[in-house]
Amino acid sequence: MPIPTFIWAIAGILGGGVALALIFWNQILEWAQYNLFPWIQNNIPSIESQVREAFSAVDNVATSTRYLIRKAWKKLREYLLKQVVKLERQSSGKWKMQVTSWVIKNLLEPEKVSEVVTEKDVDWEDLPPDVRAEWLKLEKSKAEIDVTEYRDQQIDEMDMSA
Repeated sequence: MPIPTFIWAIAGILGGGVALALIFWNQILEWAQYNLFPWIQNNIPSIESQVREAFSAVDNVATSTRYLIRKAWKKLREYLLKQVVKLERQSSGKWKMQVTSWVIKNLLEPEKVSEVVTEKDVDWEDLPPDVRAEWLKLEKSKAEIDVTEYRDQQIDEMDMSA
C-alpha cells in the first residue's frame, strides 16, 4: 500500500472514530460517571482528579466541535440539495466511484441548480465499510449512497444525544 493511501486510511479510521465518539459522547460520559469514575476512585484514587480533568477537557472540545459541525452542515445544506455516491466494481480490487451533487450556486436564484458529476477509481480499502461488507456477504458489486440523507441522519443523532 503506498504511503499516501495508508495515511488517508488512518485519517479515515481516526475521523470515523472521532465522529462516533462525538455522536455517542453523552453515552460515553454517562458510562464514565457510573462505571469508570467509581472504579478509579476505588482502585487508583491518586489519578481520579486527572482523569476527571481529562474528561472535562475532552467534553469542552466535543461540545464545541459538535456545534461547529451542525452549524457548518446547516450552512452547506443551503446550497447542497443532494449528493449521491455510486460505486461499481470494476475488477478484483478496483471500484469506480461517481459522485453526483445537485447544488444551488446562488441563493438569490434558487431555481438555478447545477449538477456536478465527478468520477474516480477507488481501491478496495478506501470503500465505506458497509459497501465492503455487502460485497463480501452478497457479492453485491454496485452500491448507491445518498450522502445528504446519511449526513442529515448523523446530525439528527447528534442533536438527539445533545
